Amino acid sequence: MSAPKIAVVGVGAIGGAVAGALVDAGHRLAALCARSPFEQLEVAHERGTTRVDAPILTAPADASLADWVFLAVKAHQTVATKPWLDGLAGPGTRVVVLQNGIDHAERVAPLVAQGARVVPAVVQIPAEKVAPGRIRQGRDGALQVPDGVDGQALAALLAGAAMQVQPTADFATAAWNKLAMNAALGGVCTLMQRENGAAAEEPARSLVVALMEEVATVARADGAEFPGDRCARIIDAVTAAAGSHWSSIAVDLREGRPLEWDARNAVVGRRGREHGIATPLNDALTSLLQAVDPPGRSG
Repeated sequence: MSAPKIAVVGVGAIGGAVAGALVDAGHRLAALCARSPFEQLEVAHERGTTRVDAPILTAPADASLADWVFLAVKAHQTVATKPWLDGLAGPGTRVVVLQNGIDHAERVAPLVAQGARVVPAVVQIPAEKVAPGRIRQGRDGALQVPDGVDGQALAALLAGAAMQVQPTADFATAAWNKLAMNAALGGVCTLMQRENGAAAEEPARSLVVALMEEVATVARADGAEFPGDRCARIIDAVTAAAGSHWSSIAVDLREGRPLEWDARNAVVGRRGREHGIATPLNDALTSLLQAVDPPGRSG
């Protein structure tokens, strides 16, 4: 069998870390697709540094069909990647969506060719972009994906890398559990302009727990499993293990970049209304994040 042709669209913290894991698994990437050029991608991690020797493309016209496309831009940047997806994703291409939220497939499927296979992923990768083409990763990451042919194929693709692929029969629960943390803890710490550890302090902690419980109510109506005591346990675990870490949306506000409030917060209100569930705390948080969002963003 010929080697799979693999492209990564969006070479920030997550896209860069996944590209490094693919190289560690023995693959040579066909393309790194970015808005701006850089010399080479390097991913620093606990085991050393992985250098990704791959063509760096900045023009969608230079893209060609791939077997695998890893889409790693922020959710609100998805529509802008259509020129890349037009060139990269054909029938049979697996497009792995490395984004926040619960509606990966709905967001990406309209942008790819008929017959392309959209593979949603819940991303657990502690990484940050420190400079163009320079990624610093903490502990080894993991991707949760729906179990099935595509999920198992992704696990095989990354076999041998430190990054784990975890196919799950209950992807909705995995996605909603991460969204609850992103919506509540990420949103509050963004408005506070503080690190995750700030959510361990009162009154922030009580607000974050109440927000997360509101999200959990919608999640259960949407078919996800969410034990009653999980909200407080998540907050305590995150603030203890990653208290000094800044949520990516908090960093975006600090750096004056557009905010990912739609996929993290507005979606909760939309799903809540579908189920007849009021989400006043989340709706207020969404409005506040919209209010502080730098001008010129797309939602």
